[in-house]
Amino acid sequence: MRKITFTLLFVVLMSSLGAQAQSQTNYYVTIGVFAKLDNAVRYTNKANQNGFNAQYAIHPRQKWNYVYLLQTTDKRKAYAFVIRLRADTEYKDAWVFTGTLGEGQAVVVEEKPVEKPVEEKPVEEKPLVVIDPVVTDSVKAVEEKPVEEKPIITPEVKKPSGKPFLFKFENRENGEPVSGVIHVQESANATRYQEFKANEIVYLEAPKNARGNYVIVTQAAGFQPQSFIVNYQEPSPERGSEGEAILPIELSKAKRGDYVDFTNVRFFRNSAILEPVSQNELDGLVDLMNESPGYKIRVHGHCNGTQDREGSVLGTSTNYFALDPSKNKIGRFSAKELTTERAATVKAYLVSQGISASRIDVKGDGGKIPLYPSGGTLAQYNDRVEIEITKR
Repeated sequence: MRKITFTLLFVVLMSSLGAQAQSQTNYYVTIGVFAKLDNAVRYTNKANQNGFNAQYAIHPRQKWNYVYLLQTTDKRKAYAFVIRLRADTEYKDAWVFTGTLGEGQAVVVEEKPVEKPVEEKPVEEKPLVVIDPVVTDSVKAVEEKPVEEKPIITPEVKKPSGKPFLFKFENRENGEPVSGVIHVQESANATRYQEFKANEIVYLEAPKNARGNYVIVTQAAGFQPQSFIVNYQEPSPERGSEGEAILPIELSKAKRGDYVDFTNVRFFRNSAILEPVSQNELDGLVDLMNESPGYKIRVHGHCNGTQDREGSVLGTSTNYFALDPSKNKIGRFSAKELTTERAATVKAYLVSQGISASRIDVKGDGGKIPLYPSGGTLAQYNDRVEIEITKR
């Protein structure tokens, strides 16, 4: 009895610990993703030769091999590390993957005590007395019918409608995979588009235009966007294991040098107020500045287009990540003014976190350096900031 009680207590305890572990979010500072295990191993070894503690693990659903330098449940620590990698190392494209990597979970098996067999005593046989059944009017024999077994029906897994495609993003310089998304639209001037992740199988239905073509636009942090046409009926001669059309896309770096590209620092429309999603990467920059007191930076603000516009800037508000009409300054601003205010908002937040204002310059570049056409469907991504390291 004690053994059974202890076993059950052990199972409950392990289940509780497992539930707590699963409730924590894992953050992986990732430097590469590979379809082939051999490539992941080579890339991991290369990173280890450079002094990092690199590891690799497979994504349980995508079956891609992720190479990462840090695994932690501390989100701020992960973003601080990724900003440092972008600023100080060759891993300018490092990013934070949120989720779980690797396959296999520890399974706790309850051990049941082995019961000793009961010694059977011989049963004294008694003579069998056969009595003929008596059938009365009120009792009738019921003939049992065999139970008809129904076949087990396995539900058929339906694939999404349309044709499968795989858009493979590759770094033109070294052939390594690049994370990003694709925008699929009916024409170059279309106002709507579909967004899908790169390096995954996606299903596209036939385009509605008479030409039977789709316009594909790439988007990957730190890389120049590309736009090209894909014929739906004959997209590529290369096919994958699931019949998907494979389209390799080589991407070139958008810029080189001592720049830190932010992928999620965004502003509310026509404003210098940051969206909440921006805080993670900015906190990573705060930690980098704290760890490296010799660093000085210049914050470059950008916007979409060069025209004046009605909008809002920070004003007297200290809420950097939400609109505050009672304290924000509302008016008409030139592109130069708006982008200078955007850079100033980033600086104000960094200073509020303890970074000396003397270490931060700001510059408004207006709409002179767009990443995408100002009238296109991706024009919103021209509203951004970039960090230039001016002194180490």
